Amino acid sequence: MKIIFEFCFVSNHLTGQDKLHVDVYDKDSLKDDKIGSVTIDLQDLYQQNHIENWFTIKGKLGLLAHGEIHLVLDYQKLTI
Repeated sequence: MKIIFEFCFVSNHLTGQDKLHVDVYDKDSLKDDKIGSVTIDLQDLYQQNHIENWFTIKGKLGLLAHGEIHLVLDYQKLTI
């Protein structure tokens, strides 16, 4: 079974914030359960302005892989 979700967001952050942390949850009727998380180093994004990749979802304590998540990230430097 292939599950597809589309979620888009815009985030502003300060110079020096070089990590993006994504928590992944399943959707239940009573309580959403955390599947795991992904931490992405954003240095490549800042240099290339675009990243599209599959990232391994790590479980509690970062030990076990619980699948993958496909993320497309675009970066645009804010000019004032």
